[in-house]
Amino acid sequence: MNRNPGEVYADLWREYVAARRAFDARSNALAQREASELAIEAFSQQTFSKDTYESRTDLTKRAAAIVARLVGMANEAFTPTGCPALSIPYGDFQTRFVTEACADRAGRGDVFRPEQFDPAALWRELEQDYGGEKGVALAYRKAACCIDGEFDLRPGAVVERRREGIVLSTRVYIDSSFETRTRKPLSWGRQGELAQLLGYLQTFAVWAEDASNLAGGLEETKRRLCDRDYAVVSRQRIRVSPALHIVTYHTRFEFIFGAAIGVQLQLFLALYGRHSQTADAQEAA
Repeated sequence: MNRNPGEVYADLWREYVAARRAFDARSNALAQREASELAIEAFSQQTFSKDTYESRTDLTKRAAAIVARLVGMANEAFTPTGCPALSIPYGDFQTRFVTEACADRAGRGDVFRPEQFDPAALWRELEQDYGGEKGVALAYRKAACCIDGEFDLRPGAVVERRREGIVLSTRVYIDSSFETRTRKPLSWGRQGELAQLLGYLQTFAVWAEDASNLAGGLEETKRRLCDRDYAVVSRQRIRVSPALHIVTYHTRFEFIFGAAIGVQLQLFLALYGRHSQTADAQEAA
């Protein structure tokens, strides 16, 4: 029977705590022999003595590392296939499962108690909050919010339409440090933001169950636009798929969506975007 990552780490944690304490006990026993046989009285001069603070700090750091590892694994495990990984916030779990849950309440609130750290309980909560359909909805909402943010879509805004479909524009910036008369490279930061946008459009393609290889075309376009040798050519037309073309200018990129996929995109943003009912419900919760 396969165990989940939280259960595996729970077993590893118990074994590590036992090993650490056995090591500390053995080290202190050696320190006592050292003091006895060599008449060393000062604790600070003993070669083999173990500082309690050192042991506690080591355990605290390793518990925090387990939290980070489990959250990272949850990001991958609960992300829908073909979508960019979730970004589950780590800090809250660190606080609740290490700082608060493992503190000594008997007048020493800053003392870490390793027996109270429970990786299995952490994974159960991650699974409950982000597993299954919850993780899928979160991935879609994250993608939709990025898409309508990049294209600055607001309620009531007029969307440009052409014979080919709907047109959404996003600003781009040329890297003046490497710009020449004939070469206009994208700024490094804007390349990264475009890569994110294309990745979130891939999430949309997964949701839309697009059959025109939109997701694959977006991946290829991402590699092309985010290559440091790429330079913007004004009015160049990049074919992403039959459903999407990008026309590049020195100040903006136009994403031209075919009529059918454009309708799907509007529905996707209405369901999951910044101004959707889903967003309003989450903000009110």
